[in-house]
Formats: sequence, C-alpha cells, structure tokens
Amino acid sequence: MQDYFPIVSFLLVFTVVFALLMKTEVLGKNKFIQLVTSFLLAIIFVGVTSARDYVMRITPWFVVLVLCLVFVLALIGFAGKIPEGFHKGIGIIFVIALIILFLVSAYFTFSDTPFVDTLRDWVSSPRVYGALLLVALSAIVSWVLMKTK
Repeated sequence: MQDYFPIVSFLLVFTVVFALLMKTEVLGKNKFIQLVTSFLLAIIFVGVTSARDYVMRITPWFVVLVLCLVFVLALIGFAGKIPEGFHKGIGIIFVIALIILFLVSAYFTFSDTPFVDTLRDWVSSPRVYGALLLVALSAIVSWVLMKTK
C-alpha cells in the first residue's frame, strides 16, 4: 500500500490545486496554464518527502472529521427543526477542530527534521520580532487612519 502513496498524494495535490486555480481564476481562464501550474506544484510536492508525509497523515483524519460532521448533521436533521444559530456554532467547532488537527499532524510530521530547528531559530530572532512589531504597528495606524475618515 505504501508504494502508492506518492501517486495518491500527487493526484490529490494536482486535483486540489487545479480546482482552486479554476475557481479563483488567479492565473486567468487559460486551462493550459492552470494545468501546467498544477502539474508542476504536484511534482514539487511529491519530491518533498515531509510534505507528502504530512498529507498522508492528515487525509485520513480529515475524512474522519467530515464523517463526524455528516453524522452530527444527520442527527440534527432527524431531530426536526434546527435551532437558530446552531448551523454557525457547529461549523465553527468543526473548523477549529480541523485547524487543531492540522497543527498536531504537522507537529508530528515535521518535529524530527532540522528544518523545524532552523525555523524555530529564525522565528525567535530579534529581526523577525522587529518586523512583526512593525507590521502590527502599521496595521494599527492604518486602522486608526481609516476610522477617522
């Protein structure tokens, strides 16, 4: 089964990227450019082992989460009238659970690589803290200026 993981991850990435490019039309309406871009991104993705491992770890859990959502929505549907505001609450809970799932899976996938140590050192450097502080201050100043107009 593990022999097919690169093929499955290639097809998954290719399909998702192509669908996103078609829907958003970021590269225009030319399908050839969208296909080539999707193909190149999928090839790069398959070449990076840690990224492929991440997708292979997260995909089954994503399916489990979607199945849980379907079951909960089926129970709500059988219950009759759905209470007001219940749709948004369940949706928010599942999105938060999905984000937590992605982060936990990413941690277990990338924690043993030197990339994580390099990234941790870079993020904790004073240059990055200064840049983040400048971005935050710029956002606050922009918000204040827009609010006064």
